[in-house]
Amino acid sequence: MPVTRLAPTIERVEAWAPVVVFAGLPTVGMVAGPSYSSMVIGLAVVWLLAGWGAGRGMPSIDRSFAALAGVFLILCWASVAWSIAPRDSVRSALGLTGVLVALLVVCARRHDRPGVTEAVFRVLLIATVVGVAVACLDMALGYPLQMSISTKPGVSAATKYNRGFDYLVLLVWPLLAHVWWRRRWWAVCILGLTIAVILAVTLSLAARVAVAAGLLVLVVAWIAPRLAAIALDWATVAYGLVLPLALRLLAARRDELAPLLKASGVHRLEIWDYMTARVLERPVLGWGLLSAKSLPIHPDELAHYVYVRPAGVYPHNQFLELWVELGALGAVVGVVFAVLVLRRVRRLPTGIRPFAYAAFASAMTVASVDYEIVTDSWWCALAASAVLFGMLGHLVTDARGHDRTA
Repeated sequence: MPVTRLAPTIERVEAWAPVVVFAGLPTVGMVAGPSYSSMVIGLAVVWLLAGWGAGRGMPSIDRSFAALAGVFLILCWASVAWSIAPRDSVRSALGLTGVLVALLVVCARRHDRPGVTEAVFRVLLIATVVGVAVACLDMALGYPLQMSISTKPGVSAATKYNRGFDYLVLLVWPLLAHVWWRRRWWAVCILGLTIAVILAVTLSLAARVAVAAGLLVLVVAWIAPRLAAIALDWATVAYGLVLPLALRLLAARRDELAPLLKASGVHRLEIWDYMTARVLERPVLGWGLLSAKSLPIHPDELAHYVYVRPAGVYPHNQFLELWVELGALGAVVGVVFAVLVLRRVRRLPTGIRPFAYAAFASAMTVASVDYEIVTDSWWCALAASAVLFGMLGHLVTDARGHDRTA
């Protein structure tokens, strides 16, 4: 069949694919957080093939992000040469290469169809309520749904919802921005109630703190937008660059802090204690991508730990992981990426900018306590949030243009 005859079908598939994906993220993704990868990367493939089928070729990818991704991937691949776990480094570098290329494509897509954008946000609102309701019902019945799809024995069914809740927080902010901008106060109330339910039922402390951090930044950005922008810039740079020292000082006081923390909190302090010590041993290049689990733990360190075992574990802080695995060079790339995201937030229409700052704060919070830098579903959750803000930004800009023309 000639391409010209397929053009209408290709166009419809390309336009409505995000509606299907964003219906699945808060529902399927709630129960199975790793499925974010297949859905978001699948969307990238659909958009890429549709663009080629329509004769448009490659999308116009953001050059700054593309250059930074290139530098990061070069560093990841180069780290194989000095990695203490070279096979893991090669496997992770390969996976990151595919994921980042796909997400650059996803984030490059222009969203110039207001009808489709409205449909995405409408479906996302419904899917968010449904996803949280199904999760609550599954919890009340003893997790039959979660256990039926479980592939990791030995892990509590309750904690398997943590990833879905953590990722959903990143989608809630652009969704809240949309209903707020549309002044759909009934939807704001429904979404607020849904978030309250999430905070009440989730075992993920990361999700709770992420929501609190996002709300704080939202209020500050609404009242004093310039102050919020400057503060986030400087706080991000300082956080990324002095983190090993700060965590080392914090971990040194874990005995004093232990009565105030859960066992998992003390465990993290023990992890950060020996991780920051390894940073000081290889501060420039690190130990190699995905080498954190293979780091040596000295016998004198183990003697003072309660929860850490010789088998090793990931750092539970993505900026610390950059320091450990890719050294100061990796940390600088991470800081530049975060600051670049803040620069892109400033390009959004004024009315939705505070919500994007809130999403940034939530993402930084989750990144500070969970997930590895090679977790593909985490990258896809970030990209999904960015796509939603991009769609909303175009929608608001187009609406303003129509108002001026009228």
